[in-house]
Amino acid sequence: MKTLALTLALIFGLTLSGFSSNTEVSKDKNKNRRNTELKRSVDKQVQKHIFFPQSKEAAFEGSADVMFQVYPDGDVRVILIKTKNPLLEKFIENQAKKMKVGKDEVVIGEVFRYRFSFQKSEK
Repeated sequence: MKTLALTLALIFGLTLSGFSSNTEVSKDKNKNRRNTELKRSVDKQVQKHIFFPQSKEAAFEGSADVMFQVYPDGDVRVILIKTKNPLLEKFIENQAKKMKVGKDEVVIGEVFRYRFSFQKSEK
């Protein structure tokens, strides 16, 4: 009888640990899905707002490494810009202020890195 009780307890314990493992896997899948959706939304905002400025000045040429972070209110903010061109830095900062994603897509603490290259095309 003790053996039966121990066996049932062991089976019950293993079953519960199996449920918790499945729950963890499910949480990881949901987090990965939300991260992917957020990345897609940020990409859309970047494509919409970060473009070669309509200017005849060659001063807008150069490259910039940018890190964006999405805040709980859906705002996309610049947390770091590395560029040698202060005009590009100002332009990217101003354009980023226009970027916003849906609040339901936000994954707190997620940082997105982009490299932009601004070169005037020869026509």
